Amino acid sequence: MRASIVLPVTGDPERTLRCVAALAELAPEPEHEVVIVDDAAVGLADLLARLEGDVQIVRTSRRSGTAAALQRGVEAARGEVLVLLDGPLSPGPGFVADLVRPLADPGVAAVAATAGHAVTAPALACRAADLRCIPAVPDHLAVAALCAALARSGDVIEVAAASVDGGARLGGCRRDPGEPVELSIVIPTLDATSDRARACIAAIQSATDAAHEIVVLDNGAPPQGFTAPVNAGLRAARGRYMVVLNDDVQVLPGWWPPLRDALDAGAAVVFPLTVDGAMRPDFAAWCFALSRNTLEEFAVAPGEFLHPDLVVWYQDTDLLVRLRAAGRPPLLVRESRIRHGLSETVASEDRALRAWIAHQVVRDKAAFEAMHGTAVAGAAR
Repeated sequence: MRASIVLPVTGDPERTLRCVAALAELAPEPEHEVVIVDDAAVGLADLLARLEGDVQIVRTSRRSGTAAALQRGVEAARGEVLVLLDGPLSPGPGFVADLVRPLADPGVAAVAATAGHAVTAPALACRAADLRCIPAVPDHLAVAALCAALARSGDVIEVAAASVDGGARLGGCRRDPGEPVELSIVIPTLDATSDRARACIAAIQSATDAAHEIVVLDNGAPPQGFTAPVNAGLRAARGRYMVVLNDDVQVLPGWWPPLRDALDAGAAVVFPLTVDGAMRPDFAAWCFALSRNTLEEFAVAPGEFLHPDLVVWYQDTDLLVRLRAAGRPPLLVRESRIRHGLSETVASEDRALRAWIAHQVVRDKAAFEAMHGTAVAGAAR
């Protein structure tokens, strides 16, 4: 039976490259094709361009999620058997054969590549004829929904497919119990369960070697803007250093040590270079780092690092003004790199939320100009 391997990708070039390299080393039997679904991926243009002609690439104009991306790939697939990957993984040479072989039994409807439970598998194989439609569910439920749907046609079994690595870390490691926290990463979000927030946290866990904690503040109902959750997160932080991070940011390997070194050298606030996205050279409010000394020195009131009167907008420019006035402007650290989906954190299909944000931006602008006037460098958005 000819197999079609369907791989949805959204970013993470290092992990995607490892996956593509592993797919290229697969054993030739059974015969197979690779269908990559570019789900509005960030940072993969060069890699995917090099693959044109060797694999089939299906592109989406905007992020659709794992289930919808897999559906697009299935529609383009030509194999009798589908091998559906829940994102990039690193399979061994016998991976496809291990998954396809059990489907010779007509009583088996699906085969999951896992030593655990099928619903958490990073890959699932089934006959194309048995898969009519992939249920529209959140990303983390895509495999579980597939298992439930295919179970109506027969058994769903698990096999330990060859060397499946669904999420190997590029950096991070487990810490010793009780080890002091070096870094606190504060992430305000309108939806802590969103695919965007999950990708942000996964990147941190993959690329951060230092002992760290992640403080997620879900302020979506009712919304509290940006300043209130950030200040609350900084109050809760236990680390010697703190990073404020939008949930539409993905940090890249090696991102933290250069920022830490710059803070140790005396900078008050530092920020990384943004790649594959818009970049402000004076300050990047979507990702900036500070020390506990800075937190205490530049707070506008006890426990309030960002100005509480600036709820959604202009709090970063207010901080920029205060740092400049002290002769310690934010420092761009080009050795540290991140990706950023600009303004995704305030993008919403909720009309009432969009209206609230628009109204609050107008109020924040008036409050900022009352504090600093109308001709502040860096205030234009």
